[in-house]
Amino acid sequence: MQSQTNNHIARELGKLEPHETQAVVQYISQLLTKRIANQKDAPQGDDLIGSLADAYENKRARAVIEWEKTRRQNLYRAA
Repeated sequence: MQSQTNNHIARELGKLEPHETQAVVQYISQLLTKRIANQKDAPQGDDLIGSLADAYENKRARAVIEWEKTRRQNLYRAA
């Protein structure tokens, strides 16, 4: 699906005049710049919460939860 979308966008950009393509690229660049600025401005929360979220044990626990979720979905599909 993603590749079809990318191909469609590439075809549409190919139909544009060079100055129109440049305007689209500048617009996308501005959107991305604003998104990055908003992410940097967002409060990170408590430092303790941040450090606990990055702790090795919590990363492992999240991986186990995802594995269990996938395993259960596969069991339901098989049944």
